[in-house]
Amino acid sequence: MQIRNNGMRFGTVAQVLHWGMFAVFIALFVSAEIMQDLPKGEERWALYGFHKSLGVTALFLVFLRLSWRGLNPLPVSNGNHPAWQRSLAAAVHLLLYTVMLVMPLSGYVMSMAHGYGIEWFGLWELPDLVGKDEALAAQAKQLHIYSSYGLYALVGIHAGAAMWHQFVLRDGIMQRMLSVKHQLTD
Repeated sequence: MQIRNNGMRFGTVAQVLHWGMFAVFIALFVSAEIMQDLPKGEERWALYGFHKSLGVTALFLVFLRLSWRGLNPLPVSNGNHPAWQRSLAAAVHLLLYTVMLVMPLSGYVMSMAHGYGIEWFGLWELPDLVGKDEALAAQAKQLHIYSSYGLYALVGIHAGAAMWHQFVLRDGIMQRMLSVKHQLTD
């Protein structure tokens, strides 16, 4: 088991953070879609609480990912990719990290500005650094919604590029984020 990244592939920690973040965002998406359709009541508020807890988890994970990324070298490209592909990949990753920060932060601001607290899975309550402000809540809500659309698009681009590298170019890029036991074969 390779804990740290090396020049050829991502280590176990980076892989767990990557796929864990993906799982958290799937759960956030599903909970957001379900809670919007529920009638007002206890079940809906419980799902809102779960969604907020997942959002706090996502924010923690993105800070953890950025920290780990700063401490570990990224695997290098095999050199066969044109500059435009490397630039596009870097831009998509930068935008992904930006959106992964904006979404939970805008959710926090929206919730606090509406006057609703955020408890992390019932264990502790986040401090209210915003105060009640309906205009700010409305702006944060719009940012939260639009950043979710951005996230869907960017994840689609990211996944599509991974599939293109795997099945069209067959250049092994996708293997860098998969454990050795679960590498895809041709």
